[in-house]
Amino acid sequence: MNDNLRPDNESMNLLNECAKEITAHKFNQLGYPFDQDTPFHEFYKWLSDTKLCDVTLINVGSPYKTDWDMLNTDYFERQSIDFIAKHFGFNGSHWGVIANGGTDGNMHGIYFGRKALAAKSPLPPILYVSTEAHYSLQKIGDIQNIEVRPIRAHEMGQMDIEDFANKLDPSRPALVAIAIGGTFKGAIDDQKAIDEVLRIKNPVASYRHLDVALFGGYLPFIDDPAAREIVDVSKMNYDSIAVSGHKFLGLNEPAGIFICHKDILKLVEGAPIPYLKYSIPTISCSRSGFDALKLYWHIKSLGEEGFRAQANHVLKMGKLLEESLYKKGVRARRNPYSNTVFFPRPQEAIVKKYAMACNDDHVFGKLSHIVAMQYFTPELVEKISSDIAKNA
Repeated sequence: MNDNLRPDNESMNLLNECAKEITAHKFNQLGYPFDQDTPFHEFYKWLSDTKLCDVTLINVGSPYKTDWDMLNTDYFERQSIDFIAKHFGFNGSHWGVIANGGTDGNMHGIYFGRKALAAKSPLPPILYVSTEAHYSLQKIGDIQNIEVRPIRAHEMGQMDIEDFANKLDPSRPALVAIAIGGTFKGAIDDQKAIDEVLRIKNPVASYRHLDVALFGGYLPFIDDPAAREIVDVSKMNYDSIAVSGHKFLGLNEPAGIFICHKDILKLVEGAPIPYLKYSIPTISCSRSGFDALKLYWHIKSLGEEGFRAQANHVLKMGKLLEESLYKKGVRARRNPYSNTVFFPRPQEAIVKKYAMACNDDHVFGKLSHIVAMQYFTPELVEKISSDIAKNA
């Protein structure tokens, strides 16, 4: 086979124009939580040098299986999951998988929760989720044929605990999806208050899944111990957690990490698939083996100190943006431990210039938000806040 296969010249011109356009605007996607500054050229050079780029590389089922004869990167997937699980306080008592995205991680969380609850009660569960949580959670409930009870949120985006208590049906299993960083306002649901409601109302069974898509990447590395405690399973009573790989963790294509207690896995695993020799606890059979290599590469390149520096930086930049806008007369708001700043929507030209996410809020009216990420600098913050203030 020809090793130098390339598209025709016309197609190459289209691809090159696309690349030029995207790279010219990669730092203008301020409404979305992507680290646009993670260098992967050495990784891709390594793939090319080793010829791995010419290999079909798929991980199947659990990365913790042994005696597997298909080409795989299970070892690097395990190493990456174990690194993240350690910072969530699991201390080896976990199972996990690199999923196909944050939504896939949540899909696993709700699926595992449903199966775990079914082992405790024959009654169908109810999925409780804040109206400010990611939209995918309600959609996942629909896909899995689970009754969903949306819970009202406070004006700053946190789940309304009184509404949760009023809507909780103790006669049926409770599957609670907890948002650690609401999609638009970056609010953190109060896990201890949720646990207290569950204790008092005492449903027949309960399961707590944390959606920490963005925040789960940086909260474990923040200097403030109160922030780290939010995702520490040894301090908080949750069952599973899903974090995005392409937000703070820095991967440049969709990926997610799902982690749960090891004893929950036993309630999900079914009979072995004959031609695979193992049971397949994951929802999708095949996953990218390259995601595991890329995440492992990034973890080993950046290290704990690198993640810690980045985590504190994004919070510092979020706080600076909030303060800079406020000083310029823009009523900006930000939740505790959040790198998301929301404010009254500026003129459409500025919204488009910076690709701001927008929302029509029942309390604050028309809003936009910006998510401060690793590539933010004080100079960029000053430029953004000045543009917004001039075009409010």
